[in-house]
Amino acid sequence: MYNWDLQNAIIAFVDTLRPNGAHQHEMYMSALYAFVDMQSHLLELLGFPPVP
Repeated sequence: MYNWDLQNAIIAFVDTLRPNGAHQHEMYMSALYAFVDMQSHLLELLGFPPVP
């Protein structure tokens, strides 16, 4: 069985996000890059060689 009310609520929520999609993508990529950069520095502090 499908819960159509839940499905419609999810669709409405996704539709509200569409106008800001590019901005949210930039925020996601920025946060992802910051996380990877932090992990890279941590691994270098622990003695692993940097990756070129």
